[in-house]
Amino acid sequence: MSSRKHRDTVFAMLKPLVILALLLDGTLAIAHNVHSAPHEVHVDAQVEPKEDVQQLIRLFRETGDDAHLDTAWARLEPQLGEQALAPGELVDAAMLAQSRHDFTLALELLDRALEQQPHIPQAWLLRAAIELVRGNVDDALDACRQLRSSTALVAVTCHARVAIARGDSRRALGQLTAVLAHIDEDRVDADRLAWSLSVAGDAAAGFDPELAVSLYRRSLALVESAQVRSALVDTLLHLDRLEDADAELDRGSAALPLVVRRLIVAVRAGREGEFTVDIGNTDRRFRYWIAHEDWLHAREMARFYLDVLPRPALARRLAVKNLELQREPEDLRLARRSASLPAADVKPRS
Repeated sequence: MSSRKHRDTVFAMLKPLVILALLLDGTLAIAHNVHSAPHEVHVDAQVEPKEDVQQLIRLFRETGDDAHLDTAWARLEPQLGEQALAPGELVDAAMLAQSRHDFTLALELLDRALEQQPHIPQAWLLRAAIELVRGNVDDALDACRQLRSSTALVAVTCHARVAIARGDSRRALGQLTAVLAHIDEDRVDADRLAWSLSVAGDAAAGFDPELAVSLYRRSLALVESAQVRSALVDTLLHLDRLEDADAELDRGSAALPLVVRRLIVAVRAGREGEFTVDIGNTDRRFRYWIAHEDWLHAREMARFYLDVLPRPALARRLAVKNLELQREPEDLRLARRSASLPAADVKPRS
């Protein structure tokens, strides 16, 4: 079946508008775009021993603090050779491996989970997310097609992410809008609804940024997410709504993507003099990572040297390094902006 026919089939599923209770773990909503610095492992003093890996992942999603992912990885990594790990534990470990850009290990762990439970939705969603990060759009679509035991909302949201990667954002938004308009939001888990709203925002951002702002804010009203807040700020920057962008940053955490965007807002507003120390400290941190060939935050570093402390040649180098790690739409746009690759080469892989 062609991808277009398959999407039409999924859309037809919405006609009865029977939305069952969702079966998925909401932490997967952020699995396609997480990073964890490899050069040191932190143990967050605020995390009690009783707090499990799922809770640490949730804390990361809300705050963007890599320390939570480092702590979770330190707890799970010693157990990876154990055959007795349950499918859910293997999926958690795969998510953490993906956050470290160890995609080979992440996919191996997902294979182990699926051997035990072939139709576990969390595993197929994470596989789709990993393939999208790698730019393998067809493989991501194949993973979305395995979501047979999940609801229409989840299946449509997964397919919408694939459509966005293909450049078909209008169709993605139309399908998501249709299902979102007919669900009882009070009966849907906040994590899952927030994820779908944020993907709808991603779909709208390229052609209706005002709608994207509304969708991102609806998502954030349900669940705080450093990633979604970053997307909201980027959209407000596109609209040149600097005061609104600054206000949204004040509501967020001290996550690195938000730190970089705060500096971008300051430069755009002509207030970089107020942030001289912050700009200098960020530059030193990034140059340390570059000297040690730590590229896990190459996306943020490229943005910094494009929009805060202009170093065009360095920004191009970092954008290339970033594309070696991940090829989501944001990464492709960054490569175009930095002129690191010809436009014809900056595209997702089919």
